[in-house]
Amino acid sequence: MVRMDGAEARKQRYAQIAQKIQAMLYENKDQGFIPLKKTVVFFKVELGLTAEKIMECLNDLAALDQFEIDTEHDQIKKLRV
Repeated sequence: MVRMDGAEARKQRYAQIAQKIQAMLYENKDQGFIPLKKTVVFFKVELGLTAEKIMECLNDLAALDQFEIDTEHDQIKKLRV
């Protein structure tokens, strides 16, 4: 088994989270958003990360225009193009 360094593991984790968020947004395309808190809890259970690490990842992905985070309304929204 090949051991990954920290950067490679982080890169894979970001890709995994981005893919799952996009799939969740697609599944809820009628609403146009997914709940932020429930999504953070899902990834806490799924990946075993802390809420702070998950939010750091989500904020980084939002900065890369993957989606929009609305903390005021507790939503992750698909970007409008």
